[in-house]
Amino acid sequence: MNFWHMQLHEDNINWKREKEVLEQVGYIGMGDWKEKRKAQQLSFQNDMDIGDIVAIKRGETLIALVKVIGEYEYKSETNRNFDWFERRRQVEILDWYRTAYDLKIVGRKTLTRCDMTNSNAETNINIKKWYEKVMSNTEINEVSALLKYKHQVILQGPPGTGKTRLAKLVAKNLTQPELKGTPESIIDDLVKNFDTESDEVKSARSKNDKLLSKFYESFPKECLSGLSLSEYAIGHGDNDSLCWWLEVGLERLGTFSPGFSNNYPIYWSKKNDRYMLNKKVANSTDDESAMKQIANELSKLIQKTDLDDSIKFFGPCFTLKVLHSYYPDEYFPVNSEKILNNALKLFGSYDKKLGVIAKNTKLNDIYLSKNNQLDTDLTNIEFISILWNNFNLEDGEDLSEFDEVMTHGEYKIIQFHPAYTYEDFVRGIAAKTNDAGNISYEVENKILAEFAKKAIDNPNGKYILIIDEINRANLPSVLGELIYALEYRGESVESMYEYENTLDIKLPKNLYVIGTMNTADRSVGHIDYAIRRRFAFYDVLPSKKVITFQKATKLFESIEKLFKGNNAQISSDFDADDVQLGHSYFLPSKKDISEEDFYKELSIKLKYEIKPILYEYIKDGVLLDSAREVVENLHV
Repeated sequence: MNFWHMQLHEDNINWKREKEVLEQVGYIGMGDWKEKRKAQQLSFQNDMDIGDIVAIKRGETLIALVKVIGEYEYKSETNRNFDWFERRRQVEILDWYRTAYDLKIVGRKTLTRCDMTNSNAETNINIKKWYEKVMSNTEINEVSALLKYKHQVILQGPPGTGKTRLAKLVAKNLTQPELKGTPESIIDDLVKNFDTESDEVKSARSKNDKLLSKFYESFPKECLSGLSLSEYAIGHGDNDSLCWWLEVGLERLGTFSPGFSNNYPIYWSKKNDRYMLNKKVANSTDDESAMKQIANELSKLIQKTDLDDSIKFFGPCFTLKVLHSYYPDEYFPVNSEKILNNALKLFGSYDKKLGVIAKNTKLNDIYLSKNNQLDTDLTNIEFISILWNNFNLEDGEDLSEFDEVMTHGEYKIIQFHPAYTYEDFVRGIAAKTNDAGNISYEVENKILAEFAKKAIDNPNGKYILIIDEINRANLPSVLGELIYALEYRGESVESMYEYENTLDIKLPKNLYVIGTMNTADRSVGHIDYAIRRRFAFYDVLPSKKVITFQKATKLFESIEKLFKGNNAQISSDFDADDVQLGHSYFLPSKKDISEEDFYKELSIKLKYEIKPILYEYIKDGVLLDSAREVVENLHV
């Protein structure tokens, strides 16, 4: 493949229709000038090949980068005002020049091949840089599309091909802020497309109805005033108290903030082996009198005689749980004021003057209005599920000046090693020391579970976890039950450890995994078929095309001959694409480096990075021993 730069206009520099010709005709070409500029015409006809890259320019102004896809053609009759050139080749447009690229070229000659005289000239280097950028963007787009489809991708290739760099570029590309539209327009589309007739929805509704019926049978409204202590209190471990039902049994009926035993007026303390009273009933003479006070307040709450007073006694979260449980059509299935605030903001209906009960019923009114407006019959449980699964109700959505949802994602990079375990990656037990020096052991979410939680809380953002050298760990052991969760996104799987009263872990659809794998690493066999089936694999191979300096290109070619060609020195047990040194070793470490400084840098790389790897290859039998002399004679 060769690089060229050429002009498409005739001698009239005012002709400025290059973009039109490229878009509408798809050809580049030269006039039939007979003796004039004959060498350039012959070069266009005989030296330019399919696959060559051509920068189209007007003087010193770059216009487009194209790839030759057709053989030389001669067209005797042309449109003199448009595609005027008789000598022509069909091309594919790779990119249009943007001023932000800030690339400079010289304007001499109609056609010039970049490597004919000085491949280190600024024009030649800049055209190659442009092509490298285009190819990088192509790779980024390909991997991004693959990642969106499969959710987990492994970038595989020999050392020095830029796998980690590509992973970071893909992650940056996917996590860029993005406008998704106004919240209401998004919600309307989601509601319209919600299939209330699906078997899944019908099954969920049936389960919810049965749960409520069972709850009402156990705790009818009219009997709450006579509730006993054992029927009310949580903490015994029995799954039949009123507080257990409100906390755990009816959990699927909404988005409720979890409570703790000591949030209730009275609860059983396993640590103290007795009932504990909070300050609301602290003046009671005994447990039974405290329970009578609680039962009386429960009766008032159910009758809705004074909800402000009920909130003072039970707190807003418990109050709203009770109200929704007994009046599911009147109260919205959310008890957190923060989530209510953020949900109301989606509809432009937030009013800080409203109390928590008023906010809840206002959101329920919005739900009923949407059902009527869009002619649907969603339950309010299904409506909050739509809001929760598509908006960040924990922290609130970031809206643009035009009230459009602006997504914000995040990416994180970690590196696996042979000692990496499930307890390092997913969930494990950590030792904690309190102020008294006592040690306790607590379950903690680790990198993957924490990152998944972030993604769940912000469903509009994309979250990318990059695992460098993914094949160095024992993946089946590190992933555990999450091998299943990788494939079935959004479905809960049971962890080995209980965290915050649940064993469940879920990987959401907006969490993506990019692994990098050095195919020359002998631990590659650790990726078994069960895991391979759940990942897509993308090859990142050595490429001479992105190397800009002449001596670096020659050194690359010398080393490439060890792996490929008639005189290759590679063992028959190895594939060159798995072990050949990549182009990263032959690229400058910083932009705008001088030729002299780069060659000094390349000499250091050759001595301390490239040759040691090649000698290791000879020692390990990747390269034949006959390659030793070639390696010793390598130079810049």
